[in-house]
Amino acid sequence: MGGFASGLRLAGFDLAWATDVDRHASETFRHRFPGVRFVERDVRQLAVHADALDRVDVIAGGFPCQSFSQAGSRTGFADPRGCLFFELIRILKEYPPQDRPRLLVLENVPHLLSGAEGAWFDRIRREIRQAGYWFRAKSCWAVNVKDATDIPQDRERLFMVAASRVHFEFNPIRWSNLPPPPPTVTKRKIDDVIDRNSKAPDEEYLDSNNKYYKMIHDETTKGGPKNHIYQLRRSYVRTKKNGLCPTLTANMGVGGHNVPFIKDRWGIRRLSVKEVAELQGFDATSPLFPNIPQSDQYRLLGNAVCVKLAHLVATVCVDSLRGTGR
Repeated sequence: MGGFASGLRLAGFDLAWATDVDRHASETFRHRFPGVRFVERDVRQLAVHADALDRVDVIAGGFPCQSFSQAGSRTGFADPRGCLFFELIRILKEYPPQDRPRLLVLENVPHLLSGAEGAWFDRIRREIRQAGYWFRAKSCWAVNVKDATDIPQDRERLFMVAASRVHFEFNPIRWSNLPPPPPTVTKRKIDDVIDRNSKAPDEEYLDSNNKYYKMIHDETTKGGPKNHIYQLRRSYVRTKKNGLCPTLTANMGVGGHNVPFIKDRWGIRRLSVKEVAELQGFDATSPLFPNIPQSDQYRLLGNAVCVKLAHLVATVCVDSLRGTGR
C-alpha cells in the first residue's frame, strides 16, 4: 500500500514506478499516489525492457518475511515466498551495469541475519555482490519501531542497503548519520493513539458469547493498568504491557490469531483501522484506502513498512547520494 514509498517521498524522492500482484494493494497504491506508474503483475513476470521500467537511483523492496521470521515457518529459500528476493536481483541485472540503481534498499526481519546459522544472509550477500553492489553486514540496520520513532509499537525490522560499485568506491551508508531517537518525553503514549473515550461501531465489539470474549475478559480482570492491548494467539491471549502495541500483522483483520483488542467502557473491541494506521506511521487524517473490504485494509496495514522507519532510512540514502557518489 506504499509504506516504503511514503517514507521515500517524505525524504524528497520522486516515485518513478511501483509494482504488486495483489489487487487491493494495487488499488490502494494508485489511490494514495495518483500519477505514479503502477504495474499490477506478479514480480516473476516483471521485466525491465518489456515493461519499459525507467532507470532509477533507488529500488526499494520489502520481500516476504514469513519464511525468515522466528514466528514463521523458518524455511527460508525453500519457501517460494522467500525466493522472491531473487526476482529483485534479476531485475537489477536486467539493467546495463551503468544504468543500475545507485542504491538497493531492502526490508525484512532481523532473524534473516542469523537464521539457518547465517546461511540465509550469506546467500543474500553473495547475490547482491554478484549484481555489482557493495554490501556486508554493516550495511544492515536492525531496529525496533518503539526505539527509533515516537510510535508505541513493538516491531522489529531489518533494513539492508547496497551501493553500486559503478557509482561508489565503497558503500557510503552510515547508520551513525541517523537522527537520534526522539526523547522519551516526546514519544506518543499508547492512549494518544487509541481512543478509549468514544464508542466504536457495534460490529467492532466482541459479543459476550464469543469464545474469545471470555479469554480476553479473564485477562482484563487481573489488575494493573487498564491500557494494555490484548493479542489473540492460537490458543491463548497475550497481554502487551508497558504501554506498547504488539507487532501488527497481516492476519489481524480476519479474526483469530494476532488480532489486537482493547477493553473500553463499552466492551472489548479490536483496534480500528485508523488506530492501526497511526501505529504504522501513516497520516490517518487523510483517506488511506479506496472502497475495499475492511479486512483487506487491516491486512495491507499489517504488511506495510512503517512509514517513519522508511523515512529514516530514506534520509540516510539521500545523504549518501548527495555526498559520495560519482
